[in-house]
Amino acid sequence: MSELTVERTTRLGTLRGISRIGVETYRGLRFAEPVQRFRAATVARSPWSGVRDATRHAAMAVQPVVTTDVYGRIPDAPFSEDCLFLNIHVPAAASASPRPVIVFIHGGSFTSGSGSFYDGSALALGADAVVACINYRLGVFAALDLDWLGTQRDGGGQLWLGDQIVALRWLRENIADYGGDPDCVTVIGESAGAVSVAALCAAPQAEGLLHRAVACSTGYLVREPSKDVVGTIARTRCIDRAAALDLLKSCTTEQLLKFQGRKGLSPRPVANTPLLPGKMEDLIAARRSPVPLIAGYATHEGASLEIMLKLGTGLPTPVLWVVAHLISLGIAVHGAKGEANVKTYLRRLKRATRNPGFGKTFNDLVWTDGFRRAAADYAETTTRAGSRGYLYVMDVPMRFAGKSLPSSHGIDLALTFNVGDDPGHTVPAFADHPRADALARRWVAMLGHFARHGEPGPSLGEWPVYAPGRRASKRVDCDDCRVQDDAEALFREAVWVHAPEASGMPELPVSATS
Repeated sequence: MSELTVERTTRLGTLRGISRIGVETYRGLRFAEPVQRFRAATVARSPWSGVRDATRHAAMAVQPVVTTDVYGRIPDAPFSEDCLFLNIHVPAAASASPRPVIVFIHGGSFTSGSGSFYDGSALALGADAVVACINYRLGVFAALDLDWLGTQRDGGGQLWLGDQIVALRWLRENIADYGGDPDCVTVIGESAGAVSVAALCAAPQAEGLLHRAVACSTGYLVREPSKDVVGTIARTRCIDRAAALDLLKSCTTEQLLKFQGRKGLSPRPVANTPLLPGKMEDLIAARRSPVPLIAGYATHEGASLEIMLKLGTGLPTPVLWVVAHLISLGIAVHGAKGEANVKTYLRRLKRATRNPGFGKTFNDLVWTDGFRRAAADYAETTTRAGSRGYLYVMDVPMRFAGKSLPSSHGIDLALTFNVGDDPGHTVPAFADHPRADALARRWVAMLGHFARHGEPGPSLGEWPVYAPGRRASKRVDCDDCRVQDDAEALFREAVWVHAPEASGMPELPVSATS
């Protein structure tokens, strides 16, 4: 379908975007001033004259090589440390009142991905909402523990979260120019993006910037600090911390990427930092207006990650780190000393591509139960805080990297962005099922209703709040979107109460992932 150009005048200047399928798209909008390495972002407020081109994708965050085997089409855009841009999708039809705003935060283990991987046009049209897909810094460029510089300095090493908060601040100031309601903002994230959503629901600096939240396949915040990389370099080279930080600042982008790969560095969603000064449940309870939340997981979370291993791309080091901890949780149930066996299990995981039995165990014991527990905990925490928490279980066949899979990690993306069986897309696709497309439309309608009203609405049928006692969840599938009562009972009673505290993930030595 052909694309037409369209112009929009905003308080910062005039933009030229594209119009397609009834949606206007404006790409490469700078939401933060050009960032300095390891420094906190600030909201972009610089106006421009003339007409700025917003038809092309802007730079994406620096990251390891992105393979088309996994992601399909990759946007034609460079990778840069100056990457804090977003894309906005606006229904072209006139609206009598401001539309709700949906902000999408991508996943990728906090080391890969981009908002530009996702076309929010179908979501904007189906939900009748203004959709923004954002970038944030990744890997070592967002991960360094800088608490030693002072509690107010540069986000305490959680620059990824600071970037997301700055994006929300920019949207609050500017989204009305695109027909959006700054007082009706829903944040949706998947995987690492869902962890980000949980962090934003808890972060005091984000209060008032988001009003609803959807966390698809989320994980936990942890309580240990990030790796003290700067301190380690200082001790190794017999220099002080300031000199070690200067050394890292002087490295080229490519050198830091190699350093990240060798050391296994990644951002950690850590509590007890300047941006997250306490336990998540306490921070949510302390909010004046806790944010309504939908959280969920897929029935076979690990199947798509297994495909990544079989493609030879391997799992990113931060994913391996999480796998190691989840394995330790699982085998602890059977009386084994999980932490002592982590290295062995990691070696087996790297050889798992030719062992079908291991893949099934890895999926059931490790991934699905880990995401199940986190989603249920966040939904219940939200309800206990006085808001509304909802839980879903998604069981929709999918295709990923050319393979047919059961409902797996990323299936939420296929429904959210209405991606059918198209191997060229940069997100997983739902399989060729006669009712899958209709389900995607119902799912997006639910997101639109939730964005407006803070509850799921009628499109998927009855969906009670997830609360202690009944613990009702919505099973989302192509045949029967039904309510289940306490679907997690077996896991909670047989596994969760006997496993170590999930928020106490042990710090693994670098050699464990090498």
